[in-house]
Amino acid sequence: MKLLNVKISNINVKEGRRSINDDKVQSLSESINKLGLLNPIIIDKHYNLVAGLHRIKACELLGWKTIPASFKNYKDVDKKTNKLLIELVEIDENLERNEGTVLERAEQLKRRKEIYEELYPDTKQGGLPGKSGGGKTKTAAAASFAHDTSKKANISERTIREDIQIASDIDNEVKEGIKGTEIANNKGELLKLSKLSSKRQKKIIKLIEDEKADSVKHAGLILERQKNEIKNELKDNKPIIYKQSYKDWLQSIGKCDLLLTDPPYMTDLQDGQSINKFANEWLIDALSKVKSTGRAYVFIGAYPKELKAYLNTFYSRRKETKLTLENVLVWTYRNTLGVAPSDKYILNWQAVLYFKGIDAGDLYGINKNEKFAVQDINAPDGRIGNRYHTWQKPDEIAERFIRHSTKKGDLVIDPFAGTGTFVLAANRLGRIGKGCEISKKMRIIAKKRGCKIV
Repeated sequence: MKLLNVKISNINVKEGRRSINDDKVQSLSESINKLGLLNPIIIDKHYNLVAGLHRIKACELLGWKTIPASFKNYKDVDKKTNKLLIELVEIDENLERNEGTVLERAEQLKRRKEIYEELYPDTKQGGLPGKSGGGKTKTAAAASFAHDTSKKANISERTIREDIQIASDIDNEVKEGIKGTEIANNKGELLKLSKLSSKRQKKIIKLIEDEKADSVKHAGLILERQKNEIKNELKDNKPIIYKQSYKDWLQSIGKCDLLLTDPPYMTDLQDGQSINKFANEWLIDALSKVKSTGRAYVFIGAYPKELKAYLNTFYSRRKETKLTLENVLVWTYRNTLGVAPSDKYILNWQAVLYFKGIDAGDLYGINKNEKFAVQDINAPDGRIGNRYHTWQKPDEIAERFIRHSTKKGDLVIDPFAGTGTFVLAANRLGRIGKGCEISKKMRIIAKKRGCKIV
């Protein structure tokens, strides 16, 4: 390779290179200041950097304007092959210097394997062994690649196979999430992750990110415990209400088939909270928990200001969900009218925002009498013993919406469960009812009605 001094300002550094380690740059600059630059950087004929970014930064720190460089170029090969061979040099130097995290080196080895097998297709005899048999089987291609890489990078063939397993079997989204974390440089944790399904990897990393687990093993134990809890809950055959606020609970649950809920109305909000702020705090988070095949029914007050708050919230943020607002339904009642106002009409109705998933099919078994946008059903009546709190909804309308929108075994959630009307209705119809409620008074009543409080 030809060696000469080149202007640092003329060197092109491609995007996507590994991030700079400032400590390493400082250490290199001190060494270069004492001993000089022992190894030149490598560039191609177009002055694109092949290897030596930390050396460039260290020399810049010392005020150097030029730097010794080797030109790497392969003759008698086409442009594509030349580019691959140069990239191979870059990877080999990084591997030899043992730079980067375990995850970064694993990604480099995976890329080296891709390049190697493209350059030498005759050595490709089925690729790297899969997980079957514990990954112990060595194919001719894997052995050939591993042998070449082991010699060039001075690492064992076993390490090579393990690292490629990490780079190949960890989900790309998960890899992005753990870059910059301690896990990215912990080979044991990475190998454990690589043996799991993509879905489980994401759950594991979410628990670690949320600081609910401190290792892959710990997160796995939590997931197993949660799985067992769900099994036990189903055995109890009771709808579940959690002692949590909607803010915490919505963060912890998965996707549901139906959101059926009756949040506090603007007249019931505490501490002077505005309906606009309240609607924005919970609505989109809750709707984002509904599957694209699911639906949602949200009861709200009939006040113009409340309607406006919810409609504005949804339409300003609807891209965060996979739902459309299909109807504003009406629940009207005639049996609990209260005191008649003198200057306006009696409100004997409430709005129900009906949302439909973008992949949802037709409503289930809905008959003509139940298909009206106005649902005329009497409110629960304390005089006949079926009313537990002021704004309690009738069992009939709860069961209608559940029958229309779900099938047996589907999950129905209510982040404002109250005394359990909606989750109890789901349970009666063979669905799984889950909700949360912050009020102890409400939870006590819900428990008496047949809910399990967790």
